[in-house]
Amino acid sequence: MHFQAAFYHGAAITGAPYSAETVDEHLQTLADGTRISQTFPEKKIYRDSMGRTREEHHALMGPVERHPNLSKSPIVVEINDPVAHFRYVFILDEPVVHRQELPDSPRRASDHGQTGHAVMSETTGVVAVSGRSGETEAPPAPPVRASAPSAAVRHGVDDPNHPQIITEDLGTQIIEGVQAEGKKHTTTWPVGTMGNDRPIVSTSETWTSPELKETILRKSDDPRSGRHTYKLVDINRNEPDPSLFEPPPAYTVKDETGEFKIDWVAPR
Repeated sequence: MHFQAAFYHGAAITGAPYSAETVDEHLQTLADGTRISQTFPEKKIYRDSMGRTREEHHALMGPVERHPNLSKSPIVVEINDPVAHFRYVFILDEPVVHRQELPDSPRRASDHGQTGHAVMSETTGVVAVSGRSGETEAPPAPPVRASAPSAAVRHGVDDPNHPQIITEDLGTQIIEGVQAEGKKHTTTWPVGTMGNDRPIVSTSETWTSPELKETILRKSDDPRSGRHTYKLVDINRNEPDPSLFEPPPAYTVKDETGEFKIDWVAPR
């Protein structure tokens, strides 16, 4: 199989080491009552005090329910090292590391939609650029030491042709042992905005750790697409092993420029 990867990197976050795993879930209820529940493969994420990062994920990134042979999918490792100015991509148990030089100036994820990484298509076997850690959703943990919400901020309430957005400060709470600040966005599409005969209301919550500068929990609920939850779990604030941010010593390093492919043959 062929893997193709492209890359954009953001500014390094230093002095805030951690490791964690992701939970990524989607639940949708159809008009006839049918419930569709999907879970996406977990990822392992590491960051050290120097801002080096490592992510481990299955090449197959679709819902687990659609991949009965997910365990046979290779584990792709991506290391970003802003200290040495290199990015490394390799498959566990395949002794070749693909190395790219990082651009001099970091690009914001918003410049290109999101941070890119390699993900294999379930039909073609080609790994295309995909957003980091998907960002999907699930039920919230009970609030802990939550502060009182602040006054909401309204956007677009005077324009009947545009969605009306209310932004609400949810205060702080402890999620997975980390203090996070929450914001809630409620978006209302008025009658007739998109041919709807009644208002359509969707909500999204984002809980971000000021210390880690990471999203700990993201939830969205939309009557058209269902409920989506993305969460970091098993967060460990200790410094990760330095060897995690270096190519395995026995691997051959292959320098790449631009996009590149990795051949992988599925076990029979």
